[in-house]
Amino acid sequence: MLIVRHCKTLVRNKNTHKNDIRYISKYLDKDKTSKAVRQRFLDYFINDNSHHFVRSSPVVPYCDPTVAFVNAGMNQFKGIFLGTQSPAYMRVANSQKCVRVGGKHNDLSIVGADGSHHTFFEMLGNWSFGDYFKREACALAWKLLTDVYKINKKTLYVTYFNGDEKLGLKPDIECKEIWRSIGVDEERILPFGMKDNFWEMGPSGPCGPCTEIHVDQRGFRNRAKFVNKGVHDLNEVWNLVFIQYNRNLNGTIMQLPKGYVDTGMGLERLCAVLQRRLSNYDTDLFLPMFVAIQKICKGIPRYNGVFGEKDWNGLQTSYRILADHTRMLTACLADGMIPEEKACCSQKLRRIMRKAFSVSELSFGKETGLVKELVNYVVESLGGVYVEMEKNINQVRQIIDYEEELYKSLRSTAAIEWSKIVQEQPLLADLEVLEMPGLVTAYKDIKNNNVKEITSSFSFKLYDTYGLDENAISKLSKALNITYDEKLLQKALDLSKNVNRMIDSDEKEGLIKRLKEMKIEPTVDHYKYKYTRKNNTYVFGSLPTKVIRLMKDNQFIDSIEPDVECNVIFDKTLLYHEAGGQASDKGHAVNNSGIFQIDAIEDLNGVLLHRGRFKSDSRLAVGDRLVMKLDENNRLGNMRNHTATHLLNAALRDLKGVTCQKSSKVDCKRLNFDVGIFGEKLSVSDVRLLEGEINRVINIGLNVKITEIDSQELLLSDNVTLIPGETYPDTGIRLVEIVGSDFTSREPCCGTHVYNTADIADFCITNTKSLGRSTVSIHAITGSIAQQARNNGTAVEEKIMELQKSLSDNIDKPEVFNSAMSSIKQSLNYNPEDDYVLPATVRHDCLEKLNEISKQIKSATKDTLKEFIEMEMKCALETKVCKTKQNKEYIIHYLRSSMILESVPLQKATKLCPNIPILVISYSDNMVKARCCVPENMCTKDFNAQKWLNQLSVIFNSTAAAPKGQDPALVCNMKAKYVNIQEWDTLLSEGLNLAKLYVEKHL
Repeated sequence: MLIVRHCKTLVRNKNTHKNDIRYISKYLDKDKTSKAVRQRFLDYFINDNSHHFVRSSPVVPYCDPTVAFVNAGMNQFKGIFLGTQSPAYMRVANSQKCVRVGGKHNDLSIVGADGSHHTFFEMLGNWSFGDYFKREACALAWKLLTDVYKINKKTLYVTYFNGDEKLGLKPDIECKEIWRSIGVDEERILPFGMKDNFWEMGPSGPCGPCTEIHVDQRGFRNRAKFVNKGVHDLNEVWNLVFIQYNRNLNGTIMQLPKGYVDTGMGLERLCAVLQRRLSNYDTDLFLPMFVAIQKICKGIPRYNGVFGEKDWNGLQTSYRILADHTRMLTACLADGMIPEEKACCSQKLRRIMRKAFSVSELSFGKETGLVKELVNYVVESLGGVYVEMEKNINQVRQIIDYEEELYKSLRSTAAIEWSKIVQEQPLLADLEVLEMPGLVTAYKDIKNNNVKEITSSFSFKLYDTYGLDENAISKLSKALNITYDEKLLQKALDLSKNVNRMIDSDEKEGLIKRLKEMKIEPTVDHYKYKYTRKNNTYVFGSLPTKVIRLMKDNQFIDSIEPDVECNVIFDKTLLYHEAGGQASDKGHAVNNSGIFQIDAIEDLNGVLLHRGRFKSDSRLAVGDRLVMKLDENNRLGNMRNHTATHLLNAALRDLKGVTCQKSSKVDCKRLNFDVGIFGEKLSVSDVRLLEGEINRVINIGLNVKITEIDSQELLLSDNVTLIPGETYPDTGIRLVEIVGSDFTSREPCCGTHVYNTADIADFCITNTKSLGRSTVSIHAITGSIAQQARNNGTAVEEKIMELQKSLSDNIDKPEVFNSAMSSIKQSLNYNPEDDYVLPATVRHDCLEKLNEISKQIKSATKDTLKEFIEMEMKCALETKVCKTKQNKEYIIHYLRSSMILESVPLQKATKLCPNIPILVISYSDNMVKARCCVPENMCTKDFNAQKWLNQLSVIFNSTAAAPKGQDPALVCNMKAKYVNIQEWDTLLSEGLNLAKLYVEKHL
């Protein structure tokens, strides 16, 4: 038995009736445990009443851009209510994980302050999609509560919709009569208006009246007048919604052809009722976590369940906050949500995570590890019904570890800075920087830009970029006396919910509006997926098509002259338009008159613009018929690289544990994949392993299976990699699967793919670049381009081998290596977008070998460093001294020996030339330095060392200053600046020319 409270404690409120007395047992009846309550609900509907079980959808709404989190059981069935999907079953039941931390249902700010609000909760629900309606729904609910759960009827009240004259909706007398026929007393059937008893999906769409069942936890007296009045011990426990109307865009209401039933009952509240607790936190869903917190954090008082003033030090509230937030974090992270994402839901997740870390430290004295340890208790409680929690527990713990380390790092600097800011602005003391380290940079942004008003866009920046919540922004604006309308942030958040929302220019929006007004139908483009593979060769075919509209300079025209760029709208197309990170196809459409060369395709809400030129002697006109073909090599490159991106994503996940795709870019030549990694950064050895694994999958030739599913099937599919924040359509989702005995890649994707991994031929990573603490950008190539990169790498390695062989014979002649080293380094500093690239591992190995050669040369020439510089400078003094038109001497010299030197003391060079102006430049390890000296007798108002060197500093975006204690007019150094070797020759030439022009004019 699970011990939950004191032994048989008499509970009586001083104002209660004798019948209100309750006894709380020390032992919890096994039939009343949360596990048993949940299971009995499912058994009742599934086994006893022929409902089908549908598992909980993830808390991230992958197919619904209107909400940040799944906040009700009906979210996954929206497509059915909207008529875009057909139900797999006519009656279903489940237990749905829900999160409410924003928008209409925002419980975050009051979590812990009372006993009934949570960021995460479970919603028990049953649905009928046109099978049964009001009478059976009410009967099923009443029987479960009173006969199965044995709740006394005298503690229950029901409400019904009282109508709305403005909308022309009459009272739901049918519902009232149903409750009377079931046996509910008349005085316990209560009418309420739109606010309490009418459910709507949104401003438009399916809606309908609802009936709620309320439970009085105090006793059996009639307290009908307190229903829906916010009394803490008289709460709604079950809401039955009858979707029978549709609200039009103009606000009017119309009857639907058939009705749906959508019910929801909070498990936490139901357990409180059945376990006879006034607070949800006093149930077995939370108490084991409180015991664990006290056990882990030795020396703190135990949880005693008090609220308000009795919780004088806030410890009891902290218990509740930490337990609630850990449940929410576990559910979200187990479902694949990543706090690194920019979506507003991910920002909320990170903020809640930091709140949990803060509470762990400030209230319970645990700097690290408490939240991660509590995850085990959450999984023990919920993992049996939500198997993804058990499956992904290591992922959850890994992310928490990473985020806690990041939080500690931010906190250590932010707390110090914030204390200084609070000294200047005492009114900011109420804001907690440990929960929101972004406060420091937000404050600096406001001050540096002299912000006088927090606009909608700036409020979103404070929220999204700096991680400030609504309350913090409000406090910040008041403390700094800045104008701020709180509605602006909500408006900005609403706009940001649909992450796939296209941000069009006014011109583009105007075009879309005109196309709609002209009633131009969307371009039929499913032919882009109609290709076959025969004998290892892809066949793409051709497609007859017709010109529907012609556009030039965004104006519709009837015809276009030859060889003039224009946009053509065809009735159907064979080509893929840019989407899902994949570049658009190229191709052409031909008829007897000529050929329309297609260079790119743009999507305007389904109407596709084909941009190109008509190569012909005649005009192209609306109504012309052509035959379209695509550029097969271009398409094949896109397909190879897109499928390789899926392999890379899966291989990365297997290698690093927790990863999150940020973005991808695919064209016919290369792919670019940006990914968040929650753990150790990607190393060179990781890159070798990734390449090896992906080429292994390519070599064994796994089939690439593509099936079309809807959102219901997507949610039921196992091991699918979804992008948090990405919104998928209700229907027509293409699921791309590559599965072998020890490899699995399963992602929804709208792109085009090869049918077998063998068709990728080869895979090669050409570059990796860090984009912050956790994000890395990976560039890669496939096919013959990858093979060419390997050949390039072999050629460079052979050059280095030759260099190494000649090292011993020429160790005392560093100038021999100067040109060769420079040439090889230049080939290693390619741009990943260039046609000439190398495998990233080869580049790394070559750089290490070059560094080793440099070390050997530097070691051998350490004692002769002065001689190198002196030798080159003496040569320069003999051959490179210049004269102005006034016959005055000067010297400007680039020290070529600096390329092979570890450090270059330029004062050794300038000391050799004390009597004439000298400017010397060095370039070593991609760092440029310069030094300038001018004899005192040659300094003038217009000419001195600092002014001369400034000409060079501008080119290299650096600064010039005198050595400590010296006169800048006589001697000046340019601060060392990084210069990419690819840009070095150009910048050096520009700098030398500017320096020469200056001295010729002013000396």
